[in-house]
Amino acid sequence: MAYRDGEANALRATTADGTLALAIAPDHVALTVGAKTLQLNRSYATLIEQGRKRTAQASLSREGKLWVARGVPREDLGVWIELPDGVRRIFGVAAQTAMTDEAVAALPRLDAIAGRLRSALANLGGWTGRGVEIGHEHPLDKVLLAEVGDEHRIYARALFRDRAKLVATIHRGGRVVTADGEVVVTSRFQITVWGDYLRFSDQTGTDRTRASIPWIAREERHELARRIGHLLDPS
Repeated sequence: MAYRDGEANALRATTADGTLALAIAPDHVALTVGAKTLQLNRSYATLIEQGRKRTAQASLSREGKLWVARGVPREDLGVWIELPDGVRRIFGVAAQTAMTDEAVAALPRLDAIAGRLRSALANLGGWTGRGVEIGHEHPLDKVLLAEVGDEHRIYARALFRDRAKLVATIHRGGRVVTADGEVVVTSRFQITVWGDYLRFSDQTGTDRTRASIPWIAREERHELARRIGHLLDPS
């Protein structure tokens, strides 16, 4: 998809937040929905919001990792960036939820935008990966399950913080590491949900470590546990 004037060559999808447009140029990528635009180049992610009286703009360094994440269960699309003090969701749209012909047709277009966005960012340079975001309320409260090479990381927002922190790392082979300790998990039955926590036990059923996952609903916390269990125990 060649980029010339931005609008004429944009790939579009209808979302709950309006029409999302992805435009790709040789040296940058732009995502636009409504009055908000995210521009990404090799070095920076720039957030632009058109107001009635003025335009707000802020740039973040792309020195860290970047993830293009899809939401569960509604197939939302989010862009997350790694900063020195955590990760932040810097752009996102919600998929349409009404069961209409338009909504059904919009999902493949949103899938196409996610795929083209990952490909374009990889061509720009810098580290870009896949992620799954869980949580359907405020964007700050979403949890990110991020792929990083052979491991997966869980990022969740702590109380009184505006960005998510690393709370658990799931390594190939089943080693799970949190701030409380580590354990080797070989079965999905070693992962349970208790209150706001994911608990990880050893093969005898004794809890060895846990990760706090606040803000999201209980059923969403169970979905996160299910996905981790599938990573560690695909059978």
